[in-house]
Amino acid sequence: IATVIVTSPSSGISKGALAGIVLGAIAFVVTFSAIVTILVLRIRLRDHPTPSKRSKASRIPIKIEGIRSFNYEDMAGATNNFSDSARIGQGGYGEKEFLTEIELLSRLHHRNLVSLIGYCDEKGEQILVYEYMPNGTLKDHLAKHKVTTGFSFIEKTRLSCCLSELCTQCFMTVYSEKPLSFSMRLKIALGSAKGLLYLHTEVDPPIFHRDVKATNILLDSKFTAKVADFGLSRLAPVQDTEGNMPGHVSTVVMGTPGYIDPEYFLTHKLTDKSDVYSLGVVFLELVTGRPAIFHGENIIRQV
Repeated sequence: IATVIVTSPSSGISKGALAGIVLGAIAFVVTFSAIVTILVLRIRLRDHPTPSKRSKASRIPIKIEGIRSFNYEDMAGATNNFSDSARIGQGGYGEKEFLTEIELLSRLHHRNLVSLIGYCDEKGEQILVYEYMPNGTLKDHLAKHKVTTGFSFIEKTRLSCCLSELCTQCFMTVYSEKPLSFSMRLKIALGSAKGLLYLHTEVDPPIFHRDVKATNILLDSKFTAKVADFGLSRLAPVQDTEGNMPGHVSTVVMGTPGYIDPEYFLTHKLTDKSDVYSLGVVFLELVTGRPAIFHGENIIRQV
């Protein structure tokens, strides 16, 4: 008798089909979760936008005693909305230089260095408020040009005020009618030299100014010279592990044509002698009344 085995169709699901269903479900859950996460992040970014690079930079990461933070409206109101009639110079200024000058001037105190009253870092503008310098810059007098007094600024970055409280009474312009006398020129030369000497020998670590020039020497009511603009300054090198002092800083050449030390320009090695060279050019300007570059030629070659 033959035995016949009859197998009925399986009512279950094959292993392959089951695996496909499981994988599909996992893929759906992962995709759905990703979509939900993206939507949540977009909503959060819309409600709480991430500060831009500039707005982050606008928050000064230092709180310094004695240095006041002014708002932009104070600056605009005190300078008649940054009128050109108060402009004493023009030049570039970056975020790094802005912070450098605040940090340096907050701890440097000498009668021949300009004093920092405060700063403003709002609405895309970075402004430094200096002490009041009624006689403008040395450059103004040497060139026998208009001398702007009161609130002075360079591309809305530097202001000078007679008081810690801003006012509009200092907003005026005078003219330099008489040339500087020899005694006044000598006083300015000595004051500038004392300011640099302080930076090079009495500050620890010493500071190399890197941009000594006639426009960076401000004059108070008694024509006392005050070195200004420390945005490009560099700290002198410290001793190595063996106690040796390199004596120079290897850096990209920065400064103003006509005042840059030729050796520094060629070797990129910044020393205190680089500042001394630049000050020597200022002395030649004081003696001759000519600018550092006259008719396309350096004053060094003309004297």
